[in-house]
Amino acid sequence: MDIVLIKTFLNVLASESFVGAADRMFVTQSAISVRIQKLEDTLGQKLFERSKSGVVLTPDGAKFEPYARSSLQLWDEALYQISLRDGLDGSLSLACEDTLWPELSSRWLGELSKALPTTAFNFQIGTPQSMSNMLLRGVLDIAVMYNPEIRQGFRVEHIMDDRLILVSSEEGKGDVLSDDYIYTNWGPEFAMAHSRWFPEAKPPQLMMQVGASAPKFLMERRKSTFLPYRIADDYVARGQLHVVKDSPSFPFPAYAVWTEKARTELRDEALSSLRHSAKNAPWIEIEH
Repeated sequence: MDIVLIKTFLNVLASESFVGAADRMFVTQSAISVRIQKLEDTLGQKLFERSKSGVVLTPDGAKFEPYARSSLQLWDEALYQISLRDGLDGSLSLACEDTLWPELSSRWLGELSKALPTTAFNFQIGTPQSMSNMLLRGVLDIAVMYNPEIRQGFRVEHIMDDRLILVSSEEGKGDVLSDDYIYTNWGPEFAMAHSRWFPEAKPPQLMMQVGASAPKFLMERRKSTFLPYRIADDYVARGQLHVVKDSPSFPFPAYAVWTEKARTELRDEALSSLRHSAKNAPWIEIEH
């Protein structure tokens, strides 16, 4: 079967429209329509129902989806394997959120490189949504994130506990949510906990979602916000940031997410190494 037709089907599915798939694949909408029609003719089944709001899978389209993803994964794996340099006999695609890189994933990748010397690694930083989409497409083997999406086919394991703590560039700061406070978006669970703890709080002037870049911004602009403990602790230990007295802290666990598509022995080794790295991740005790 033509792999371009498979990719077109999955792009239409991901964008929920022929127009969106055309933008993704840099072709015309009519080309997308022709490809989908050719695929439907080959299968003898209709794959999408069109409407004014976009397209949705038919029951037969839903049946075809996992086979399409598997076919694309096998094709990508074949291309990758034949291009590996001599001495490498396997590969893993891994990803994490940027805030999990310095304290966890950098150690994880270092350990994996030693444990699997004949394995090639493709490691990247991503958002929870982008990593979930890559897992679904079969182009990512394991992702590490704070707020995983629960989707069919996903395996999720709690890897590490963290906490969100309120830190400021100013020492001895009194008011918890004063004019210098920035609301950093750490996901829906944080949003609910934040609203329960501060029910009367008005929306701050600035809201952002910048991950590991937040500490530098706080120090440059003399601001305060909630940060993961494992990101903030180094800055607090050096006196560059300060924990706001009498402020709450919120649970912020990290998770590994994977599907069953990776080679079992490589995936199991990678997960084992991740658990070990999480158990031994750096931790600086700071006063709250």
